[in-house]
Amino acid sequence: MKKMFLGLCSMASVVLTGCFAGPQMQMSLPSDSAEYNGMTVQIHSIDQGDLGKSVVTADGSSDLGDLKDLVVDSLPELEYRIGPLDMVQVVVWEHPELTSPMGQYQPAGQKVTTDGKLFYPYAGELQAAGLTAQELRAEITKRLSDKILNDPQVDVRVTGYNSRRAFVAGAVERPGFVSFNENPMTLPDMIASVGGFTKEADPSAMQLRRGDKVYSINYLDAFKSNLPLERMMVQPKDQLFVPALSETQKEQKVYVMGEVGRSGIVNIYSGKLTLAEALASAGGLQALNATSRGIYVIRNSSETKIDVFQLNAKNAMALAMADRFELNARDIVYVDVSGLATWNRLISLILPSVQTVYYGMLATHNAYIVKDDIKGK
Repeated sequence: MKKMFLGLCSMASVVLTGCFAGPQMQMSLPSDSAEYNGMTVQIHSIDQGDLGKSVVTADGSSDLGDLKDLVVDSLPELEYRIGPLDMVQVVVWEHPELTSPMGQYQPAGQKVTTDGKLFYPYAGELQAAGLTAQELRAEITKRLSDKILNDPQVDVRVTGYNSRRAFVAGAVERPGFVSFNENPMTLPDMIASVGGFTKEADPSAMQLRRGDKVYSINYLDAFKSNLPLERMMVQPKDQLFVPALSETQKEQKVYVMGEVGRSGIVNIYSGKLTLAEALASAGGLQALNATSRGIYVIRNSSETKIDVFQLNAKNAMALAMADRFELNARDIVYVDVSGLATWNRLISLILPSVQTVYYGMLATHNAYIVKDDIKGK
């Protein structure tokens, strides 16, 4: 019996010294930053006010522009300058032979050539590109006065705007080019000019590309963020993409894992999901197994950087910070396991083996007792 007791004690010591090998993942973080597989891991504290920020695009680059760059204090007064392929109409009053030499077949204006030239009878070839309508009028008036007319009354207007355009693609009624005229164009103007959004559109995930910068625009959340859309200017050569809801739902999701009610995927709707909402959608923390000190958001910020945001919710007031922390698409939310739960799981795995050994040794001991009793008889 003494040997059986010593054997059980030895096994218990193995169990106690093996608690580190619990049957689950556990987070082990440095205090500030570290290296992992050649990437920099940066640690942040949510309950200390570090709420993170969006720093990645779909391809992992960090070229997101600041939406404030698109907003102007007041809409400017623009003076349209004629460009290649614009349509320009020149009217010389009381001289229909100049205004409409082709009679009823005369088109409403002449097209500026690709190199910016415009031909007008008796005025010859003019460099129209780069001039305003008034500047072109003054040049034509001067040339006609020098050659055939005395004080000609000339009017010049642009009838077709084709030189300065932006492009709209995606879930809008009429995708395509949008032309700029003498009026400043805002983001709502641009959307209205293509017929507005379709029923399948997701305005919360729009993207505007300008040069080498991409601006992510949540059209639905703009007013909450104090971003005045009516003063958000667009420029020629801008590209606006409006995704369909079915497309964004494939990418707009986060992963919730660890000690929660239901591990899995949580979709981001209307372009916004907070940490508190994600945890609630996953059934909340498991009261018996989760540690409120170990709630993590793991974010692949770039190809060389991982940001880990930690929330210590031991104080319930920290959950207010969780409701302020906005998740990015493809963030990983992980809730760590408590030390007590680790111990309980380890015991539950080892206990069957301990019981087997115990009952085996007990049976052997009983067999020796029976054998001794038989010999004694």
